[in-house]
This record gives sequence, C-alpha cells and structure tokens, in this order.
Amino acid sequence: MILTESYTEVFPAELLERYDFAETRNAAAIMKITQPEAFDDLIDVLRKFSLTVDLIVRPGGNKSKIAEQLDSAFRAKGFREARFEQDVTTRLLVSSWGQEKGEKLETKNSFGGHKIDNVRGRAVVDIEWNPQDGNLDRDFNNYVSLYDAGLIDVGIIVARHGGDFRYFVRKLVANVKDVAVPDASDAWQHRVSRTPDDPYGTSTTANFEKLFGRLSRGDGRGCPVLAVGIGERAFDAPESLVEEVLRLAQKE
Repeated sequence: MILTESYTEVFPAELLERYDFAETRNAAAIMKITQPEAFDDLIDVLRKFSLTVDLIVRPGGNKSKIAEQLDSAFRAKGFREARFEQDVTTRLLVSSWGQEKGEKLETKNSFGGHKIDNVRGRAVVDIEWNPQDGNLDRDFNNYVSLYDAGLIDVGIIVARHGGDFRYFVRKLVANVKDVAVPDASDAWQHRVSRTPDDPYGTSTTANFEKLFGRLSRGDGRGCPVLAVGIGERAFDAPESLVEEVLRLAQKE
C-alpha cells in the first residue's frame, strides 16, 4: 500500500512538530473536506494535549489516564462512544435439474459487539494507548466494514510510540522514583510503587510502529485511515523534575 501525506498540507505546523502521522488514501484531507467539524475537533484536542509526569507515572490498568483524558476531550467536543454490530445472511441457491424446485442453502452469522471509542458524524476515533496488539486488527476490521457499508468516511487511530519512547518513559519513571519525598503520604507511596518500572515493555501491546505496519500492508483496504503517534516530542517537561514530584506528592 502506498501511503499518502495529505496531513502535511492540512495540519498546522505545531502539530506536525509534536506528533507523527501516517495515512492511507489521503485520510486527513478527506476528513477536512467531508467532516470539517470533526476535523477541527481533532486539531483542537491534539493541540491542547500534552504528556506530563502526572499522566505517565501511574499504576497500570485496562484504561490508562492518558487514554481517559483523550477520550474525555473528544466527548466534550460531541463525540460519542458507539458499538459495532453486523449480521450477515449468506444464501446459495442451487438450480434444479429435473425437479420442480432447486435447493437453498443459507447461513446467518453475527459479527462485532466491539466498541468504538469516539464517533462524530462520519468520522471515528479510537484511542489505542497500550492495549493488546489484537485491538488494532479489530479496529481495522470495524473501519473496513463500516466504510464498505457507507457509514463512515474516515477512521483515526491514536497510539503511543514504541522504541525510543519506551526507554524515555522508563528513564522518567526511574528518576521520579529516585526523588526523596519527605513524609510522603500512603497514597503517593502506593502510586509510585505500583507504577511499573518499564510501563511499555510488553511486546504484545500495540504502538504506532505496529499501526504503521498495518497501514503499509493495506489492512484498511478502501477505507481512508489516519494514524497519530504520540511520543517524547509531546512531553511537557517541567522546569524541575524534583519540584514537580514534590508538588504531585503533596496533592495526593
């Protein structure tokens, strides 16, 4: 699959500097033209979002604080969660040969039951911060079915980077844990102790690089798909990490 780069023409320079993008079939340009309100919302959410120590240093779980914040930002714009369902009836009508009636073979199958994080108009956005790798396959299957049925124009997946970003986060967590917090509350001690030393070290979780691979091999088929990668460039570094840790600890 030949990837396109319409996002370089329609996204502001500040976003191109803070995030990585990849797309098929000019997804960004199509979204801007066909879903202008959803496009403006996407720009605004990405513009206002930044990674912080507070967001990163958190215990693991099914839904990270980062994903929750992004979902909340889209919901505030009018996006809503949706559920993908599909029922398919397949028939094979066999012609008769020397009989009054032919034979009819029929099967019925139900697919889906999957949630889509954010839908507005004919644009869908899924936040895949650190899920199981199979979530990306599910997203692509949903997008292809919805696009082929004429229900959406574009699908967007927001994912964290792997590789160097993993080591950046690992180092940040180690530095935070090294800060001595006088009279630390039980809540802060619990939070720091439950934060994994290597939050993104599991090889079976999804990231932007794996998403890029699926785009490149054409998993989106005819559906325009835009991928947004979040990494170190989106990190809002405090002037003093020690002071930021002490501030966060005092809030707990």
